[in-house]
Amino acid sequence: MRLSETVVTLRKRQKMSQEDLAEKLNVSRQTISRWENGTVVPDAYNVAKLSKAFGVTSDYLLNDDFDTDDDLPQIREVKKDNHILHLNLSKIAIIAQAAFLNVAMQPFGATNGADKMIEIMIKAVPILLASVWMMHNLNYEKDVKQYRRNVMIELAYCSVQAMIFLFGYFSEMHNASTVLLIVVVLVYLLFINPKYMNRPFIKKTRTKR
Repeated sequence: MRLSETVVTLRKRQKMSQEDLAEKLNVSRQTISRWENGTVVPDAYNVAKLSKAFGVTSDYLLNDDFDTDDDLPQIREVKKDNHILHLNLSKIAIIAQAAFLNVAMQPFGATNGADKMIEIMIKAVPILLASVWMMHNLNYEKDVKQYRRNVMIELAYCSVQAMIFLFGYFSEMHNASTVLLIVVVLVYLLFINPKYMNRPFIKKTRTKR
């Protein structure tokens, strides 16, 4: 089986369109079409990218000893990093922390010392857990330099949120502080994370031509 036919077979087996494969390899759809039509042969660099995308070796792609699709060996399943899941988990943790901060900032219902201490603990534990969850989600970033940068940014963000919480708690300006919390969260999610932390929480839509 020729390289062009192998590419078609592997792409269809992995349920990818030409557009999907082109985006994965950072080439145009027309390039994929030429490869599959046999009018253009991918160079060594693109063969390597194809082998990685399909989870096969370069030798397998270039081997023309297979006559039919039935002769093709089973393609090994490639374990992929679920980037979208990681982004969603990070987003949920950030929103949860802000929500727990807002709840803790509201006036206490308990009056005596013992009950107030219990209420403080009940309000503090979810904040602590959400904060730990947020820091844990930073581990999804594999680039060491970016990871260190993200840690510093998230620490600065948590410091700002803590100051807003303390301001709202002691000044009793709860409504104004809630608005501030929401504004800071939105700026963090929609601007800071995608621009400086390599975490695009909002998916960019591609314009159709």
